[in-house]
Amino acid sequence: MNKSNRRIDQLIAIALDCGFGNEDAKDFGKLTKTATWEAMLETYGIPFPEDNVDSVDSSVDTEESD
Repeated sequence: MNKSNRRIDQLIAIALDCGFGNEDAKDFGKLTKTATWEAMLETYGIPFPEDNVDSVDSSVDTEESD
């Protein structure tokens, strides 16, 4: 099975798993735009992964002086 790493493909898969389809997404824009699928999922409160951005490690030591 070929698993896609493209963000739009991941968003479409989430939408389809939740019972939405192309007709539902058309209300939010062009089907070929990532923003369309993000807007639809966000409108219905469906969580989706953030954009592939390197996250900052929040476990950095920040000792305060007494």
